[in-house]
Amino acid sequence: MSKRSIVFFIVLFIACFSTLAGVDVRIDDSSKLGINVDIRSFYLNDQRIQWSGQEATFGVEGLLNSTLERRFKNGIVEVSGEFELNQPFDDNILVDEFREKYLQNFTVDPFKISQLYIGIRLKNFEIFFGKKDSPFGSDHSVFLSNSRYDHPFIRTEAILWQETGLFFKYSSGIFTADLAIVNGGSEQDTNSSKAGIVRIGLGSKKFSAGISAKFQDGIGSEQQKVFKNHIGFDAKICTGNFTISGELIYDEYGFRKEFDSDNIFWKRSFYYRDIFFKFETPVTGFGGYFNINYSRKKLLMNINYGEFHPEEIGNPLHDTPVKRLIAKVIVELVPGFDIFLVGIGENERPKEPVFSGASSYAFSFGLRFRIK
Repeated sequence: MSKRSIVFFIVLFIACFSTLAGVDVRIDDSSKLGINVDIRSFYLNDQRIQWSGQEATFGVEGLLNSTLERRFKNGIVEVSGEFELNQPFDDNILVDEFREKYLQNFTVDPFKISQLYIGIRLKNFEIFFGKKDSPFGSDHSVFLSNSRYDHPFIRTEAILWQETGLFFKYSSGIFTADLAIVNGGSEQDTNSSKAGIVRIGLGSKKFSAGISAKFQDGIGSEQQKVFKNHIGFDAKICTGNFTISGELIYDEYGFRKEFDSDNIFWKRSFYYRDIFFKFETPVTGFGGYFNINYSRKKLLMNINYGEFHPEEIGNPLHDTPVKRLIAKVIVELVPGFDIFLVGIGENERPKEPVFSGASSYAFSFGLRFRIK
């Protein structure tokens, strides 16, 4: 599809959604359509990637969500979609022999399916088929970007935001159980390997806790297969204006077989997680974060601190722990219209010579318009 066709489709999509956004449209006695819109304009300065030439930019992005529900005698059939509108970088990106291997990290899809699934909700059971938010863990940090750069390390580097496959959920009172058979990667699969995800939890409006696990024999084609397994614990407590939450994971990652990382043609980790250690042996790590949300009238504040401690394998670029502090403030100017500020700080870590000018902080500010 040409760029002109993509632009036309996006404009048409926005026009259609804007007409109906934020309302539940009654189609007939048993069917209802709900549509939500979230548009953000921002300035982002990420000195962690100062070496790239892409560290400071103005930008815009949007998130469109629609859900069609049809009731029948014993439950509800649901079709739901969530679609990202993203502004790409210019084509004249700084490229040389060192930066070329990271070029894919700055390739942005203008239109992306973040969720799209069909499901059935019964009394205690739910079954969904498609691309959907991962049932692994439970994240309660504030969402202010499509790329999720402003989230804890274990969420940006280890746990996938969405999975594609078959999802089952059972709930009774405060007890919940999730089971999913999924590709294990972020999109359609490149081989026949599939992952299994399970979460067992307890939950109410004031409290929730759960244990999760994801296992798979490798993601990617044979010689490029990487581990992506983790076991985690999550918890949340709500008291007054505060929501306190956190997650912990034990993580397994890295190539299953010896592989030259210079041959990677997909997006790379800036934290050297695309690494080979030993034959059929994963690199391991342990990490987590602590999150506090404070909400009162037209003000929302979010503080998040996390650490990840990788296994020491003799490579300082990989072995140094990552510590990340995130602070966010959102002020509602009028209903549905906010101004926001994000600040991120990380610890200093060893760098390759090409990255020597980078600093360990990032910040952004912008406006957000929502109809829900």
